[in-house]
Amino acid sequence: MTTFNRPRPLSDLVPGLTKDIFGKKNLLFGKLIAQWVDIVGPETAAHTMPVELKFQRKTEKEKGGSPQAVLLLGVQPAFALEFSYQKNLMIERLNAFFGYPAIKDIKIIQDSSIMDNKKPKPVKIKPLTLQEQQSIDAVTADIKDNDLQTALKNLGKAIASRKE
Repeated sequence: MTTFNRPRPLSDLVPGLTKDIFGKKNLLFGKLIAQWVDIVGPETAAHTMPVELKFQRKTEKEKGGSPQAVLLLGVQPAFALEFSYQKNLMIERLNAFFGYPAIKDIKIIQDSSIMDNKKPKPVKIKPLTLQEQQSIDAVTADIKDNDLQTALKNLGKAIASRKE
């Protein structure tokens, strides 16, 4: 006898609910978006966002095997050239993540509006100790120009308060 009222993990229900909407091919895209930071690393993920995964129709010669796709990738314009040099490495990482050659190519779309939803990570700072504050004051004490002295103190505080 099966009971249908028992609690089940949400992860057991999601594939059945989204199969008709996403299909098998778009399930890859959902997986790609969910794991993007892990696949490409936090620095690259901060400048990029997967936009679409386009699967190409196979000709009669190409029938059989796994389907391959072209990834349309939104990239901040300032990072586009640097990313173009890393494109082949990213294709290798993506294919390793999927476990088969799922990605055939990456097409770069330069669009800064894609990145508007990305928030910069907050800077982690630690409070200065009394000893660190006194050290900064001692180093800058002999500087006569008040503006320069203030700027150097602020620089010293910023450097000393970084968490490592």
